[in-house]
Amino acid sequence: MADRRLGAVVLSALALVVYAFEAVGWPLVGGRDLDEYLYGYIQFLDWHPLLPWSMLFRTPVTPVVAGSSLDVAGGFFAEPLQAVLFAGSVVAWSAAARVFGARAALAVAAALLVYPAYALMFHELSSEPLFAAAFALWAFLVARLASRPSVSRFAIAGLGVALLALIRPGNAILLAFVLFPAALRADWRNRSRWAAAFLVAGVVPLAAWAVLNGVRFGDYTLARGGNAVIPFYRAFITDRIVSPDNGPASRRLGAAIKSHLLTRDPYKSYGVTPQVVYSSGSFRIHEDLYLLSDQVFGWNTDYSVLRKAGIEAVRKHPGKYASGVLETIWQQLSKSFFRAPPPSSPPTAPTATATRSKAPSGEKLPTPTEGQPIPAGQNVWISRPDNRIRDVWTSGTEHHFVFLHPGDKPRFENIVHERDRLFAALPDRRGNAELALRLNQLSRWYPRIILWIALGIIALGFRRPNESKVLVALSLAALAVIVFNALGLFADPHFALPVAPAFVLLGCGALLGRR
Repeated sequence: MADRRLGAVVLSALALVVYAFEAVGWPLVGGRDLDEYLYGYIQFLDWHPLLPWSMLFRTPVTPVVAGSSLDVAGGFFAEPLQAVLFAGSVVAWSAAARVFGARAALAVAAALLVYPAYALMFHELSSEPLFAAAFALWAFLVARLASRPSVSRFAIAGLGVALLALIRPGNAILLAFVLFPAALRADWRNRSRWAAAFLVAGVVPLAAWAVLNGVRFGDYTLARGGNAVIPFYRAFITDRIVSPDNGPASRRLGAAIKSHLLTRDPYKSYGVTPQVVYSSGSFRIHEDLYLLSDQVFGWNTDYSVLRKAGIEAVRKHPGKYASGVLETIWQQLSKSFFRAPPPSSPPTAPTATATRSKAPSGEKLPTPTEGQPIPAGQNVWISRPDNRIRDVWTSGTEHHFVFLHPGDKPRFENIVHERDRLFAALPDRRGNAELALRLNQLSRWYPRIILWIALGIIALGFRRPNESKVLVALSLAALAVIVFNALGLFADPHFALPVAPAFVLLGCGALLGRR
């Protein structure tokens, strides 16, 4: 059956049944940064959007798919769409494994059907399920073109990379796959033609989107702010090596923090000092730094001061940064993914013991949640080139939006209303707590990514199956995504699980593939 189309139909049906079963314990919820994707969707057809930050910081595919799935029919199709994406990804990976034989295809299919951490991504609406499904399709294309390479097949694979980058901009790293033709048996002319077809097909759509951003927003970039994520995000939040002593850009940033950040609330009320800013690794402060950069250094700098401060931090502390990156990569390959159970009862109001005195007047202030030095309420998504929308804090806990143009307020309120309406379209049922617990327990015992890699390497050394170059290429592509994210971000399974099946394929294909 693995050799026939009926096998794909049966596998799709099984995957849909698995998804429906898991959905009893894991209802679809909003995933990572869904609010920013929804801002992009709401303003997608507005040539002069009020809130361009989210539209420039993200690429368009995830906002359009996530937003429309919640918008059409009141969100009725959102969960079925995720089920189809999950089933399609399982079928695509099994079809890619079919290149190595029926046994490998069946093993990959079975392994993914019972892989709870991988399936959990498809129960969270964000970029991860789209990335996972698109990467599965791309892996299938790569497996096919390796056995019968041609210009058209490499061009389609290039378009696949463009799609992946339009889902999540960091996936543009996969353009490095242009080196793969060098591993194929062919003369240099054919290799050059294949590489050129792949590169052109991959770059042209991304360049077109960058040009559209330039015409529309005056910012000719695939995604704004990407140069600040690596390495500043990691250097500030995870490794905590950013300091004014690191260099001129760091001193410039430090001066702006002292003059424009610590002199206003909530920092002033909570007595936040420069030492706390640099040592806390606060993601809330980091979000304020984006807004600070736009307002103080200018929108057109594209966070160049943050990027330079991050580079200076790495140069000053190369060992700590390198060890942190390696630790993140290890955690990505060795940890699993769980969904925390919902609270059994609604949260109660804070008690008098959950306060502390930090204000100069001696008034009691609520202790910030999540161990942060300041309370929540950061809104970098309001940033604009003209700074005509501001978030003004009137105390350590109270803040409101101020609009330079009175006509902006109703537009702003309409966007926020649409965002809330789309969030309300998510399923409101509570998952079965017992089933969710059992799924989390299964995720704990499922083999980690590092074990699949070890199995694949050992089996490749002993068995040397046909088309082993495909196994190696897809694994290296998946590893490149993980390493690239580790250079700028902390350990989070969301950054590794979309490509995890590549390592399952490596293990199953190397162990069971035809020799």
